[in-house]
Amino acid sequence: MKRRSFLAAGAGGTLGAAAAAFPAPAIARGLREWRMVSRWPASFPDQYVAAERLARRIAQMSDGLLRITVLPPDALGDYKETLQRVRSGEVAMARSLSYDWRDGGWAFDVFTFVPLGMTEFERSVWLQNYGGQSLWDRLYADLGVKPLLCGSVGPQAFGWFARPLESLEDLQGLRYRTTGITETIMQRLGAAPKVMPGSEIGPAVESGEIDAFELVGPAVDKAFGLHRYLPVYVFPSFHQTSGSIELIINRALWDDLPPSLQEVVGVAAQAEQAANLADVHASNAIALTELVEQDGVTLQTLPDDVLTALGEVTGTVLRETRQAASPEHRRIFDHFLETRRSLMAWSGLTEAPFMAARSLPFRYV
Repeated sequence: MKRRSFLAAGAGGTLGAAAAAFPAPAIARGLREWRMVSRWPASFPDQYVAAERLARRIAQMSDGLLRITVLPPDALGDYKETLQRVRSGEVAMARSLSYDWRDGGWAFDVFTFVPLGMTEFERSVWLQNYGGQSLWDRLYADLGVKPLLCGSVGPQAFGWFARPLESLEDLQGLRYRTTGITETIMQRLGAAPKVMPGSEIGPAVESGEIDAFELVGPAVDKAFGLHRYLPVYVFPSFHQTSGSIELIINRALWDDLPPSLQEVVGVAAQAEQAANLADVHASNAIALTELVEQDGVTLQTLPDDVLTALGEVTGTVLRETRQAASPEHRRIFDHFLETRRSLMAWSGLTEAPFMAARSLPFRYV
């Protein structure tokens, strides 16, 4: 979906068109009946239930004045049209990933993840304390929606391989399933990246079409049985170190909410961010243990020289991407980079040494 197609109808539609989505008697009583599309189906770990929990929380906190029905991704047709549906008021909101709308420009990726960018905590700090939310609001203003942070897909894996990666030579010609900007990065390193839906990964491995792949992380990969195809699970993800989930709301409907209900939705989204992040980390920790202890999966951490090469190429690709971006999107990325440098200085004195200290060979209990 191209940016021009979802900008064609004006900034945000009319409140009248959006209000037509629910009955007049409900409006007269001060009740609002909204629908929310979930990017993830019920079979996807942690995410559809998160949307349902968000809907319950909003109903409870609003004393039933705002009721939300959760719809699966394809309930109204092609999920790719979800942004337009929210924009037009066909549905009031969606729980999605900003990079789903990446045809609109580079900044839509930035609000989901940037290779070797920020941790999930750092991204929350950027949005809440460094002005990232106001940049996000301005980016989405032309689309007629209001964005809020509302969850995380968590840190991901570098992927699944037939054998451990020992050097950059092991990437040469490697047919590696991936998506987005990672395709360009891996290609520059000599791999032969392949883009395909997650549902095609297993058959592609069995037919010899691909040699390795990445999808998400332990909980999702195990739920979809991907550990059956290749035995070596490699970390860390350089490309998707965290993945922020957004709640997008039709702007006319959002503006029509009284301040008390705007506060309810905002606080509920913030609460879901914390709840979902905890769920995702717990699910991944449990799944990783099961993959190793029950399924015989071998874990590997990428060698430093491979990570360094990935970092060098990533930097080059990001500089090129920035140069090609529009001024608005370049300003957003520059603000992201400036904040990243500031937060790295703090994390480098606190989080990183602490994690290293816990790995030292001392008896703890």
